[in-house]
Amino acid sequence: MSVLRSFLICALTVAIAGASSPAIAGQARAGRKHAPVEVLRDVNGDPIRTSDGRLTSGNWSGYVVASYQTKEHYTAAQATWTVPTVTYDGFEAWSSSWIGIGGFCENKKCEPEDETLIQLGTEQDAVSPSETDYYAWYEMLPYDSIPTSLVVNPGDVITASLSCAGACESPQSWTLSMTNETTSDSWSDVFSYESPELSVEVIEEAPYSGVILPLADFDKATFSDTTADSAIVNFQGRSYRNGGQAEPPPVRELERVGSGPDQERLQRVLQPQESTCEVPQAVTRAVV
Repeated sequence: MSVLRSFLICALTVAIAGASSPAIAGQARAGRKHAPVEVLRDVNGDPIRTSDGRLTSGNWSGYVVASYQTKEHYTAAQATWTVPTVTYDGFEAWSSSWIGIGGFCENKKCEPEDETLIQLGTEQDAVSPSETDYYAWYEMLPYDSIPTSLVVNPGDVITASLSCAGACESPQSWTLSMTNETTSDSWSDVFSYESPELSVEVIEEAPYSGVILPLADFDKATFSDTTADSAIVNFQGRSYRNGGQAEPPPVRELERVGSGPDQERLQRVLQPQESTCEVPQAVTRAVV
């Protein structure tokens, strides 16, 4: 089985003043989406990258295998992760862990971005001091996400996959499946969707509902056993953290700086001990 190189999307920043207001929170529950990548750009309109080429985004944090780099199209993907535990930090906040195909850049300058995205994952929301919400969902942009019947709880191990039937010719038929490895329950369904098959990604995201919503304190999200068209992708075994102490490598941290829903997010990247992904030790910061 071959190994695909990937690159990191880092420095998830969500600066949404007032996004935890009741009006926006209600709107988010009614029409929440998991948007395509929001690339941060400089004054010239070019994507902001770190010194070692990592892309910065306002809503995604994770890893991507892109067609413009590999010259391949992707019709299947799979990943496993542990549903993170979220805590309420004084304001309503949301987080999503997912795997998908599409929604990324069509070229290095990210002009245009791929507006198609077929994905499935888990949602982890901190609603109030006494209420958190966990559920599994799927989504095919431009439509809103739809909850599935699969019951998930913090700490459950989830394996999710999506695949296009046959040669993936139009009209495309996609099978989306999710298994709760902890309870042995599963969900699967078949959908019609047209995708240009331009990327595979595993992402920890602040969802979107008119604006990018406040990112919940999810502590840590760990993705493993990731494949794209049956090839092992070297972002398996990564962790994302926002708060708490660092763990020994390999780890990917997503830490929160400041307090409140408009706080800056900072991602610290540590050198993995065993990985084909060569990511140097660095601390990167992106400010909207």
